[in-house]
Parts: sequence; structure tokens; C-alpha cells
Amino acid sequence: MSSNNVRFSAPGERDYPVADRDLAEEQNEHLTRSLRAVRDNAAAPAEVQDLARKVLGGRLELKDVLDDPSGYRALTDGIAGMRESWRSMSPEDRQAVRARVEEKAEEAEADGVGATYRPR
Repeated sequence: MSSNNVRFSAPGERDYPVADRDLAEEQNEHLTRSLRAVRDNAAAPAEVQDLARKVLGGRLELKDVLDDPSGYRALTDGIAGMRESWRSMSPEDRQAVRARVEEKAEEAEADGVGATYRPR
């Protein structure tokens, strides 16, 4: 069990690092950190948090997320909400988001992480 007092919602639920053999080690580490952040984010929809728990718990592989009915619903509903938020932004706000993403990508590249990722 981890030392950061993470509470699990189901008995026997575990938190494993993602180890997808098709991803590089740094990608698996980044994905694991991201899933943990989603799982622990109180503002994230409960369905998305549960999906993160399933993947971290080893009950669902990343490649099977869209085949799982609850995973499909969680992701498509979440994307729909993000799409609406994006559409409601002003062009200036959209450009500010793009600039922040570019800045984070450059920082990650400087740190040697995600060197192949470039936002559009």
C-alpha cells in the first residue's frame, strides 16, 4: 500500500503502475501519474475516476478502455463536455490554452520527457 494514505473505494483494490508493453518506460510513468491525478481529483467526474481506478488496479487494460461500456461512456461523455467548453471559449482564450500546452511540452522536452510529443 502506498504511503500517501490513498483511500481505495473497494476492498482489495490496488494501485499498480501502468506497464503497457507498447509504451516506452517514460510514457508508462507519465500515464500512471496522470491516472493517479485523475483518480484523486475531486473535480473529475466519478465515472472517469472509477475508470482510472480500474486501470491502476489492473482490472482493465488501457487498450480495452473503449471496449468496456463504462469506460466508453466515461470517455465520450467527458470529451463531449470538453468540446462544449472549448467551443464556448473566446479565440483569445483558446490561444492562451494552446500557448500553455506548448510551454509545458517545451518544459517536458527540456527535462527529457515526451521529446516526441508536439501539440498541434
